[in-house]
Amino acid sequence: MSKKELSSTIDSILGSGSLCKGAIKVDGGLRIDGTVDGEVVVTGTLTVGREGVITGNVTVSQAVVGGKIQGTVRAEYHLELQSGSSVEGDIFTRSLIIEDGVFFEGSCKMSHGNNSEA
Repeated sequence: MSKKELSSTIDSILGSGSLCKGAIKVDGGLRIDGTVDGEVVVTGTLTVGREGVITGNVTVSQAVVGGKIQGTVRAEYHLELQSGSSVEGDIFTRSLIIEDGVFFEGSCKMSHGNNSEA
């Protein structure tokens, strides 16, 4: 999949009630409805469901967050924080949508280029 052809395809799922301790790396899309205690790296779209919790740094192409993240979020293209979600950590992205009812504590840096310098 080229960077210009990003889609919301889900290739892997961590279901509700599941717990993962350690790093997760997915080539493609990932949906998290359980709990991850560690780094998350996704080449496609990360979807964090309302019950999903990530404690660790997140590096993705794009993400839609309905649950909770504690850690730095680096979304190369797009990050959407849905109502009821929570992010405690810094955000680096090109495009950011924050709906009403989101808890966000940290700083945000937006750029048009590569976010790796931050």
